[in-house]
Amino acid sequence: MKGRRKLLSLLLAGMTLLLTACGNLFDREYLSVTDYEIPVQEPAREAEAGVTVRNENELRRALVSLLNLQAAEGRIVFDPAYEGDISEDLSKVCWKVRTQDALFAYCVANISYDLTKLVNHSEARFTIRYTEAGQDRDSIVRLQLTNGLEDEILDALRKGDSRLVVLIGRSSLSEEDVAGLVSQVYRENPRLEPKEPRVTVNMLSGTGNQRLYEINFSYGMTQEDLAQRRQLLQDTAPFGDTARLSRDPALRALQACNYLTDTCRYNENGSGDIYSALILREANSEGLALAYVELCRQVDVPCQIVYGQRDWRSRCWNIIQLNGEFYHVDVAACIKQGYEQGFLLQDQAMWTYCRWDISSYPPCSGSLRYQDLRPKPVLGPSDSGLEETS
Repeated sequence: MKGRRKLLSLLLAGMTLLLTACGNLFDREYLSVTDYEIPVQEPAREAEAGVTVRNENELRRALVSLLNLQAAEGRIVFDPAYEGDISEDLSKVCWKVRTQDALFAYCVANISYDLTKLVNHSEARFTIRYTEAGQDRDSIVRLQLTNGLEDEILDALRKGDSRLVVLIGRSSLSEEDVAGLVSQVYRENPRLEPKEPRVTVNMLSGTGNQRLYEINFSYGMTQEDLAQRRQLLQDTAPFGDTARLSRDPALRALQACNYLTDTCRYNENGSGDIYSALILREANSEGLALAYVELCRQVDVPCQIVYGQRDWRSRCWNIIQLNGEFYHVDVAACIKQGYEQGFLLQDQAMWTYCRWDISSYPPCSGSLRYQDLRPKPVLGPSDSGLEETS
């Protein structure tokens, strides 16, 4: 009996201790643990997170992603079951990206990395240095084909840019081709700049026909002088009053020629730019021909400049289109020898003393002659109109 009471006392004591312990347990604070979710990374920090790659193709895509983010540093993790030699692939991929992609060849100055072998995997930490020109990557124009290149050059000239960088997916144009295209665009729109810019073109090639062209424009004068001359050219519009223009395109072409013969002096050794012809009022044959292109634009007559020879010396003149037919117009000859020797001439007449690349220009065989037009009135420097008689 006494033994039973002792056992019962022990049981009661044990239960008291257990309840006390449970009370203490329930009084404590606990940390709730849930599954870890990867936070959404900001674009600028994606390079720091690292990405796991399993083969050379994935390695290349990961490196290109770092370069597209313009990351200065980055980390790439190699899967334990990586397919290939990590060291060889790293060297190969860095070389390919820097030499076979024209954009990165232009923008990236150097890629260096440290490869670390850990217990279960390897990882590479990259340091990337970019070129000064490549830091303004957003300004690079991207085209699939060369079709839009002329428009981009025209826009750059219109804005007075000193550099244009164009990345083209498929192009066969050489550096000389692009420089020639700049000259062509300028000569079709000479009023955009006071003189034709000196152009240097640097080309980088990528895989296939990918090409990147860095086109630099230089005018040999300060930006202030250039801006002032541009404004003077823009303010020069002798045919702003369209009411005074003839309805006959041939007479409008003659009005444009009249303006130059009445206001500009021909100097064989003068400057060959539109500013000299329209503002300084003295130019050589190239300056006169460029000015005539602009004046014909103002009177709505299609016109282009011709580069050739006259009496075996370099000479420029124009070809205009009137009612579907083409004619030569040599403003310098009109000034020196008269309109019969320089206005509305056929190829046959020009071949007497001129030479040019006939494959580059339309044949001129129009039936109209200067003598068929109405007489030219006497004009002063401030009057370029040609009145039609009834």
